[in-house]
Amino acid sequence: MVFRKQYIILLLGSLCVVALIILGPVPQDQNYHDFADQRKLWNVPNFLNVVTNLPFALVGFFGLKGAKDIKVKELRHIFYTLFIGFILVTLGSGYYHWLPKNATLVYDRIPITIILMSFFAFIIYSSINETIGYNAFWIFNMIGVISVIYWIVSEKLGKGDLRWYGMVQFFPIIAMPLILILYKPRIKFGKEITLIFLFFGFAKFCETFDKEVYGLLDNIVSGHSLKHLLMAAAGYEIVVITSK
Repeated sequence: MVFRKQYIILLLGSLCVVALIILGPVPQDQNYHDFADQRKLWNVPNFLNVVTNLPFALVGFFGLKGAKDIKVKELRHIFYTLFIGFILVTLGSGYYHWLPKNATLVYDRIPITIILMSFFAFIIYSSINETIGYNAFWIFNMIGVISVIYWIVSEKLGKGDLRWYGMVQFFPIIAMPLILILYKPRIKFGKEITLIFLFFGFAKFCETFDKEVYGLLDNIVSGHSLKHLLMAAAGYEIVVITSK
């Protein structure tokens, strides 16, 4: 029965890979860098999109503080890496929004993959198998970083290809709920996981409708700035999980 459950996840991943191969290369849409709120304040361009990254640093520091009390070494490694990722997002995303272009987007995307891949590995660790989860932690993070490097190199060669970064970003969002349905986690975090997915869903909505949200809120705050705050709120729920 365990093998069959694992087979479902592996089959889903394989189908996603096949679909992306059939789809073909997907270059970065340059309109992605054209954010709704481009106001400059105190000589900081795109001010709100830059400063709304600061809550990620708070999540990172509080997360590291809580993670040091985790007694299991492997689990502590996973959470240390995940929360370092949040601190790096503050720097990387802040830099990107200061000067939005492909070259700076790399510094935003690498920390994002570290967070996603580490959290995905934690779900496997706590739900399926500790050894598999810890091994996946190292493999997933390498795959995540490589996917970003592959993307930027392909862009520089004039053959931009976002497919594998997209796989790294979105496959865990499909796989994690399925894992939690198929397996019973050893750590009770149902409330936190629900909030994480709600915050993530609202964040993606705000990111997608950046300009519409900006107009709806009378040009006070944009959808992308709200996305940062919502993702930081999701990060806080991960901090709560570390205390369990």
